[in-house]
Amino acid sequence: MSRSCLATCVVLALVGHPGCGPAKPTAGAVANVRGTVSIDGKLVPAGEIHFGMLGVSPKILEIHNGAFAGEAPVGNNQVEVFIYVEGPPVEKYGGARQKQNTTLPKYWGPNTTLSAEVSASGPNEFKFDITSK
Repeated sequence: MSRSCLATCVVLALVGHPGCGPAKPTAGAVANVRGTVSIDGKLVPAGEIHFGMLGVSPKILEIHNGAFAGEAPVGNNQVEVFIYVEGPPVEKYGGARQKQNTTLPKYWGPNTTLSAEVSASGPNEFKFDITSK
């Protein structure tokens, strides 16, 4: 009986052991971020910037006169930039005009080349300079 009790305790201790290594940010942890986005050396007049990590919903921030501010997930974020223009009327949507992203694919989607390390302690100020070509 004591052997089985000892074996059970050992198994429980091993299964319940959290392991070693660097602490990971708490799921859902966010920090304040701010910065600027320019394209071809000029501030982006309006658009969106997305901060996201695998398994965490992205935070979408508005860009106004090149500036953005808000919250982003703590950790290494993939960053996406979207600059929209109004597209032609779409019959399928009753003639409503749809927004079209004019940013190059290398700045949005799963293969974005932009990233930002967001720290829980800040200051988290970022400058993104992108090109149209």
